[in-house]
Order: sequence, then C-alpha cells, then structure tokens
Amino acid sequence: MKAMNQQSFRISQFGTRVGTRLEGAAARPHLVEAVEALPAEGQLIISLEGIDVLSGSFADEVIGKVYQDLVNGRYQDRTMLVQTPSMDLADDLSHKLERRRLAMLCLSKGAWHLIGSHTPSLTETLGLIINKDQTTTKELASELGLQMNACVNRVARLAKLHLIRREQIGMSGPQAIYSLHSILSS
Repeated sequence: MKAMNQQSFRISQFGTRVGTRLEGAAARPHLVEAVEALPAEGQLIISLEGIDVLSGSFADEVIGKVYQDLVNGRYQDRTMLVQTPSMDLADDLSHKLERRRLAMLCLSKGAWHLIGSHTPSLTETLGLIINKDQTTTKELASELGLQMNACVNRVARLAKLHLIRREQIGMSGPQAIYSLHSILSS
C-alpha cells in the first residue's frame, strides 16, 4: 500500500457557529475542491476545532453530501474522516449520516469512534482492522469466529464506506482473499 497523504480542512474558516443549509451550500464547493486536490488514496481530515455550534443542516449540506459522493465513487480511493475536540459537536452530523445510511470515522481525544449508521458487528470488525493496521479476510474471519462469506460481507461494507482499504490477494475456493488496511495512520 502507498503512504497516505493527509490534508486538513477546517470548518471554522466559515465561522464558529455554522448553522444553516444555505451556509453549508456556500461552503460545500470549498470542501469539494479540497477532496479533489488530494492525490490518489489521499485522506482529508475535516477538523471541527474552533467550532462552537455545528448544526445538522450545515453538516449535512457540507460533509454529508460530499461524503455521500465519496462513497458513491466520485473521488476514487480517497478517504475522509472527522476530527473533533468533543463528540457532542459531532452528534448532529452523526444523525444526518445515519439518515443517509452512511458511517464515518470520527477522532476525538486520541480515540476513534464510528458515527452515523453502523452495527456493533461492523464496529467490532473495524476495530480489529484498526488495531492490527493490516490483516487479511482469512485472519479476520478466524479471529471473529465467522464463516468466510460473513467476514467478506462485513469487509465489503467497510470498504464501500471508505473506512478501510481492501486489496484482493488471492482466492480460497469461491471466496476472494483480501489484504485489509486501516485508513488511520499508525
């Protein structure tokens, strides 16, 4: 896997209290430009540092819509995550992502959280991949006590959401074997 190129995007450049969908619509082109400027497999860290109020309307218009485009393949293998001084600040964003059936990594005080729409099993699987930094579906299935196809399904969802990187490295019967990589820097 290639070394990850990370860039930061500060929401506070639009004010400390961002609240309307209209403000979000005006800010979205700046976020799109930042994502498009990333190299292949680059990562954009959306910083909520310096924000007092982040409304759901603004968050959905800026972050939710751009992240939806990323998940839909518009930005190839790039990734996005949110960094916040307080998980409370990310609550409205989490609800908007949930409505879109999306899940996103959120970093706060040195720990990672999954916000938006997710299940405990998805969080468990992601946690193992993050803790190992790199593994395979075969190893992961064994550690989770899952059939290979169940593990592959979980991994496919994580990869679709750009929460991990996945690379096919072989076959085991009818199932592909993947090398899995955390998108968080070690």
